[in-house]
Amino acid sequence: MMQSDHGYKDYPEEIDEAIHGIITELSFRRGETISALADMRNNLYYVISGAARAFYLHGGKEHTYSFAFNGEFITLSHSLLADSNYLTTIEFLESTSIAMIPLDGMQNLLKSFSHKGAEKIMEEILKNLHQHMVHLEDRILMLQTYSAKERYEWIIKRYPQILERANLTQIASYLGMTKETLYRIRSGKYKPI
Repeated sequence: MMQSDHGYKDYPEEIDEAIHGIITELSFRRGETISALADMRNNLYYVISGAARAFYLHGGKEHTYSFAFNGEFITLSHSLLADSNYLTTIEFLESTSIAMIPLDGMQNLLKSFSHKGAEKIMEEILKNLHQHMVHLEDRILMLQTYSAKERYEWIIKRYPQILERANLTQIASYLGMTKETLYRIRSGKYKPI
């Protein structure tokens, strides 16, 4: 959302100070988790550096919903967060720094600025939300129309370092296939039915 040497965009000093006043920067080690159910209803999470995945448990099985890397938001469906039958979690795949942005704090911040100040913040938020929406539309199209091999090629192109940052079970879950199918694709032994 806001890039600079701390990971944030350079705004006029007044706006920059106000944004830093509501954002909490947090650091996590590889393997640490936070409960998305408790936290994502009230906060946005932005990966400054590192890697994370959001997943939910259903029927005793993990389902990877999204990955987020440097400069991306971590997201989960509102439906998953609203349905208490799904245990939703954010897992950090490596040492990761995130910005936690409270939604009520952002609303109050926007109300407190002049039209021009709020407009600059909203432009940046809308740009990032648009990029995220395009990514979600691409993912839906990929899941609905691509073969298993094409889905694997899509994720490698979208996230070139995914194989170093996530395990094959997580990647297979994200792509809507079994890890056995993913192993066959990677070994060149995959034969579509």
